[in-house]
Amino acid sequence: MKKFIYIIGLLSITFTGCNKNLDESIYDTQTLNGSVSSTADVLKLIQGNYGNFQSTDLYKKELLKIIELAADDMGSTSSEMQVYADKIYDATSSSISAAYSAYYSNINNYNFLLSKIPTINTISGTDSTLKIREEGEVRFFRAICYFDLVRLFGDVPLRTESTNISSNFYIQRASVDSVYALILSDLNRASNILAYKSSPDGIGLTNKGASQALQALVNLTYANNLERRGIDAKAYYKTADSCATAVLKSGGYSLILNYADLWNVENESNAYGSEIIFGIRFTRDRVVASSNSQGSEYPIRFMPPTMGGVTGNQVKAAVGGLGTGSGSYKVHPWFYDYFTSGDYTNDYRGTSTFLTNWNITPTSGTKYVAYPSIPSNSKDTFPSQFPYINKYKDPKGLDASDHENDFFVLRLAEVYLIRAEAQNEYYGSPSASPNALSDINQLRARARNANITTPRTLPLNVPAGLSQNDFRKKIFDERGIEFIGEGKRWFDLVRMKGPDGTSTMYEYQFKTFLPTLPQGLPVYDRVSKSWSSGRVDPLSIVPFNSKYLLFPIPQSQRDLNNKLTQNSGW
Repeated sequence: MKKFIYIIGLLSITFTGCNKNLDESIYDTQTLNGSVSSTADVLKLIQGNYGNFQSTDLYKKELLKIIELAADDMGSTSSEMQVYADKIYDATSSSISAAYSAYYSNINNYNFLLSKIPTINTISGTDSTLKIREEGEVRFFRAICYFDLVRLFGDVPLRTESTNISSNFYIQRASVDSVYALILSDLNRASNILAYKSSPDGIGLTNKGASQALQALVNLTYANNLERRGIDAKAYYKTADSCATAVLKSGGYSLILNYADLWNVENESNAYGSEIIFGIRFTRDRVVASSNSQGSEYPIRFMPPTMGGVTGNQVKAAVGGLGTGSGSYKVHPWFYDYFTSGDYTNDYRGTSTFLTNWNITPTSGTKYVAYPSIPSNSKDTFPSQFPYINKYKDPKGLDASDHENDFFVLRLAEVYLIRAEAQNEYYGSPSASPNALSDINQLRARARNANITTPRTLPLNVPAGLSQNDFRKKIFDERGIEFIGEGKRWFDLVRMKGPDGTSTMYEYQFKTFLPTLPQGLPVYDRVSKSWSSGRVDPLSIVPFNSKYLLFPIPQSQRDLNNKLTQNSGW
């Protein structure tokens, strides 16, 4: 189905805080009369549109594919994935086009709801409260869509009215500033009218905490963008600090004591009551199977094809009968080395996340091994050059595309790091900041806590006295180990300033740091029982090119609308 996109006049962007009230106009659009007449109708549509985030075009598959593999921490040898892992995608690549269109389809639905909510006549106090909450939820979801779009593509078409027969289908891209203006306006409104706890109907699609946490990340990201263009951004760093502080002081969230428990699929509901602020929730779907189900594909994508009993895959029967992954996502060897040495030696997040050896089946004594593990006997198979990620497992999954594992969009650990980063940028150093050092060290303390019963001595706290640039690099690294496999690395690479304080982390990694490492993939020698050769995959760790700081505007959209320009280099 064609996705039509529109634009409003440029918005003048203004600084807004977490608690400031806004007077906003609601844009009306022609729709079918009577299609939405009650808060119950709106709630059903909100739930349906929330379900769209579970689609294969977005968080289930296509969106995750491009943001995971376009970074520097993960690669793939899958023919389906290699176009993104090896950075050979272009404006005709299907995953990019699918995600772009899906976001605008959602935005069109949210614009429709925002036009209908004011027309609903409420009959009770409870109904009136629900109507207000529904507006906040819709604005939150529209903000997420535009936030992802502006980060992925830069200038994008901006529209605030749903499609009707009089709409102008041929409109140009709006400026980054205009898009951020709408995002911040929506989130400010949502934060003002939503409550912290779950909604009365028990769905709890979003709440005040999620809105404020997203506000913090949006303000931080926009401040990064402004500074790259030479524009003062202190006001936005300060707002990111304030919004993060509001979440941390709300009392509604706490870090789960055992980091590994976040990935226990049977414990996800408890995680949402503690650390998880907002996520895309998947569930094993006994009604609809495969890619159209409400279940996720994460176990099949992340788990090895030689490890049985970890997925619902009922196609690959070569190992243990059933339940293997496809191993589409793999960890770059250099990344494993970096986050299991130095500051991160014996870090529980690494030892619980990286998968380097495993039994063929839960009851088998024969192991498969991956870099940098060494086979213990002749029965162990030839090692894989890439480690895997051990976060997403669900042996109770119903098929390859139908698992319970959620995608965590915002969790409390990120709020701590947002505040630490924002304060470092605002105050000029971690030592001058009220909370920067203590915030990052909260996560290191959790890592030392390990599995509670056997605490560790590492990683050490980040010491005082670091420069602004050095502390920024510490935050970047902390985000790397804390969030691997959670779709955040590429966004961090392209938004954060590098250690020199000017270029992006993406440029620093691909142009300065990664070329210094041994080039090529590791090779295992069975005679010496050791790994040699390189640590950097030459296919996917490619020379720096500034065009990779944004994705291309899909050619299919430009064919429909000749006013859409292309991003530089594409």
